[in-house]
Amino acid sequence: MSDIDVLVREKFVPFRNRITDALGEKYPQLFSFFNMYLAGKKFSVGMQITEDGRKVSDYTLLVEGVKITGVECGVLSPEVQHPFGVIKPYAIVEKDALEKMLQDEQSFIDETFTMIQKYLPDITIKFMR
Repeated sequence: MSDIDVLVREKFVPFRNRITDALGEKYPQLFSFFNMYLAGKKFSVGMQITEDGRKVSDYTLLVEGVKITGVECGVLSPEVQHPFGVIKPYAIVEKDALEKMLQDEQSFIDETFTMIQKYLPDITIKFMR
């Protein structure tokens, strides 16, 4: 397993799940709305990691409800079902930006929406055909 695989599997996924838990505690009404809508639903989203603008690895994050339950390394196979069909979203993130996010975990817990605004310029969202 490469260092980027370790970064995504062992650091990012637990980080994302801890942030989700903290968000649920801080905003129970908002969280219950999302949880009600997503409860029992399984979908996958993609993540492409880049270094200096060059793709270095692809990941498929397996999501159940609001939690990431697994990761497929080396595969970009997102799929989200919605009433009008299937969309295939994936995010492109620089490795450095991802590492900085992980270092800012407490800030994400304390000021989730402010931190999302801070890091959103470092993330590109695309859709596969």
